[in-house]
Amino acid sequence: MKTDLPSSPNGQPGPDEVPVELSSRPTVVGGKRVLGVVPGKPIAGERKVIDRDDTVMVWPHLLVRHAVAAMVTLLTVMVISVFVDAPLREVANPQNTPNPEKAPWYFAALQELLARFHPLVAGVLVPGAIMMGLVALPYIDRSNFVKPRHRKVAITTFTTFMVIWIILTLIGFMFRGPNWGWVWPWEEWHGEL
Repeated sequence: MKTDLPSSPNGQPGPDEVPVELSSRPTVVGGKRVLGVVPGKPIAGERKVIDRDDTVMVWPHLLVRHAVAAMVTLLTVMVISVFVDAPLREVANPQNTPNPEKAPWYFAALQELLARFHPLVAGVLVPGAIMMGLVALPYIDRSNFVKPRHRKVAITTFTTFMVIWIILTLIGFMFRGPNWGWVWPWEEWHGEL
């Protein structure tokens, strides 16, 4: 059953004329095809009218805080750099590769895996399995809760992965010496660097 609407000169309902009930055939309202109209109010209550007194401007409120945080960070790094020595090694010599040749710290765990396993396993299968596991994690942990105490599978899986990866990073970066042997960080390396 279709409710009769007053029509505009072209025979179609005007933009302010919304049908209360529609038939199974689509109706054109305001030049647009309407498949259904649901009268009512929003579920969450009335729409909030933005009050200019309730808003906070980006400048100066947010940007001043960001500038202060950046200055404090810069000052902290500068003070640490004055009191803590971070010596550089000699100029790189393309004729002489240092022993051990280490990857940057963010790849140290992967280099540690490459030292222990076949390159296909350590370089392709393990990182691929990690990525696929992280992608699949939302489908494995189907909990509707948001709080971490209700997300046991996701928290346990991610924490286990992070602990293993951090341990491998520390071992690869701090505890490997010449010929990829075990060296305590406080011991001097004897032999060629």
